[in-house]
Amino acid sequence: MSHNGLSPDVLDRWNACGYYELVGMRVTHADAAGSAFTLEVTPGHTQLYGTAHGGVLAGMLDAAMALAILAQIPDNEGCATIEMKVNFTAPGNVGALAGTGEVIAIGRRVAVARAEIRDPADRLVAVAQGTFQRFTQG
Repeated sequence: MSHNGLSPDVLDRWNACGYYELVGMRVTHADAAGSAFTLEVTPGHTQLYGTAHGGVLAGMLDAAMALAILAQIPDNEGCATIEMKVNFTAPGNVGALAGTGEVIAIGRRVAVARAEIRDPADRLVAVAQGTFQRFTQG
């Protein structure tokens, strides 16, 4: 049984998660249409060449996919990443980045989603597809 999205209090709890706070990532919505995230890339996110580290971008993509799935499954369920593939297509420069996630398919036990990150010029920075295990939260 799916529903129409995550309530504002659930989004607040996700935004208060340690990893989200650590990297400054913020989910702005998650509903049947997908999820949306923002991240302000700072020098603390960068690698040797001065652009966002791929791990930070991959974390944002992973979260965007998971929250798109969570918005479409029952409240007593969660999901965990089984695998994901990421393509980095442009540097994530210091400044604002926006990410979106969408569900491709949901089965009884497994869901597939995709996500992308774009810069302020609407340039594709990274794209991912992932498979997620659904589970009942205890």
